[in-house]
Amino acid sequence: MLRNRRAALELSITAIVVLIIAITVLGLGIGFIKKQFEAGTELVSKELSNIKEQIKQQVKTGGELLVFPEPEPVGLGKTQNVIVGVRNTVANTGGDRVCFRVEFKCVQPFTPEETCIVGKQNPLVIGGYDMDAQIFVQKSAQDRNWFQKLESQFDIKNYDGEVKDAILQVRNARPDAYSMEVNVYKAIDDKACADGPDFSDKAKALYASKSFTLNVV
Repeated sequence: MLRNRRAALELSITAIVVLIIAITVLGLGIGFIKKQFEAGTELVSKELSNIKEQIKQQVKTGGELLVFPEPEPVGLGKTQNVIVGVRNTVANTGGDRVCFRVEFKCVQPFTPEETCIVGKQNPLVIGGYDMDAQIFVQKSAQDRNWFQKLESQFDIKNYDGEVKDAILQVRNARPDAYSMEVNVYKAIDDKACADGPDFSDKAKALYASKSFTLNVV
């Protein structure tokens, strides 16, 4: 009986030691993973800042009114950082900045007879400011918003350029290749956003447009 008690005690001590070692290793592992994740996040943020600065310089010095690097293939429901650059070539005679709006539109999936979003007709505005419906998609139609944290309406200083970033996340769709458009509209009267700018005529307000392909996998 004494031997059994001693064996049980030794087994209990061994179990406690193993448990302590396991907890210590787990804590060290979690700490290591956290540091690696923070380092990776910081690296991505730094790289995004560098790309944003490069595009800003391209917008200011280049001849393009709209700069939009085509997104990489993105998984359904996954996120990807995107950047839009706009160059202002006009001046507000009553101020120092002009109001712009950006609109992302899904035109058509490459698969015949399919739709951009299940149950909705093509083409469809899926981010930014919907010029036909006169709404901010992010606020009023979140079920079809693919561009999160996008500043849909913004001022740009006279003869200057601006770069805006957003998070692309495709939802309520099927894996496919999609024909897309990004459209930029300028206030017809060249007013600032706070001064009641005129966007009443969509055709006149259209400032720049770019087509691209979005691959959803």
